[in-house]
Amino acid sequence: MEIRPYREGDEEGIRELFHKVFNKEMSQELWRWKYKAHGLGTMVFVAEDKGKIIAHYGGVPRRCLYFGREVISAVISDSMVDPSYRGFFKKEGVFAKLVKEYITHYAPLEGKRIIHFGYGFPMERARLLALRLGIYEDVEPVKELVVKGGNRKFYERLEEVKDISLANFLWHQMKNRELIINFRDGKTLEWRLSMPDAHFSLFMYGSLFTPKALLLLRKDTDPPRLYDYVGKLKYLSRALSCLAKHTGPFSVRLPSWTAPLVKGLDVEEIPSETYLVANALTGPRAWEVRGKFFYMHADEDT
Repeated sequence: MEIRPYREGDEEGIRELFHKVFNKEMSQELWRWKYKAHGLGTMVFVAEDKGKIIAHYGGVPRRCLYFGREVISAVISDSMVDPSYRGFFKKEGVFAKLVKEYITHYAPLEGKRIIHFGYGFPMERARLLALRLGIYEDVEPVKELVVKGGNRKFYERLEEVKDISLANFLWHQMKNRELIINFRDGKTLEWRLSMPDAHFSLFMYGSLFTPKALLLLRKDTDPPRLYDYVGKLKYLSRALSCLAKHTGPFSVRLPSWTAPLVKGLDVEEIPSETYLVANALTGPRAWEVRGKFFYMHADEDT
């Protein structure tokens, strides 16, 4: 068995493995969007046995502002092992070896790191087992909300827009040296909007003649999901209220530390077992990230 970085053409074997493990298809277009179209490099490792890909561990990279410093972050994506290969979660099993090789390559404890900040939102079973292996550590529970209703003050406006040129201006205002925030500039928003088989609407929130935020709503889910927000966080609550007034209920995923920012909204909290996890092997560790990373649905892998 060989554990190695991605090679051109591996995607066919990766997609076959995905179907075998999850019993659903991943299209060629979605794979390319997730792992190549962003232009930041294909950050994938596989385990190959007798010419067959039997395990996969990927990361979807993003440009990230890490306490004011530009770095590369990556959200872990599509970690999977062929069910016929036993010992998946043993300390010397395929999964553990694959993850350790991946981290050694992309995020070593010493030397130059390609990925400075690795994180994930794994399913509960995978998370608990990875915690036991000492690969991940919990940062914080994720807050899942449905914004049920809202209002709009007389001086506020919300309108659907097609032009993403405001994103760079509003991203510049959103930057915060005290937080960890993945880039939300025009280039990133353009990549997100190009996601295959997803239907988005982009809204501009403002007051009088001043644009204050962009909101990216995915409409082909039930309920619709607020994927992204670009603007100063102090406008988050009012922007969400205006959006709910305009479109009706939608779901949103936020860090638990943002609760004061959405205080007063008409929301229903959805029971969730999702946690943000961090890299326990080489960091940044949970205590460095807790209460500092702003994320939404757009900071996940799909």
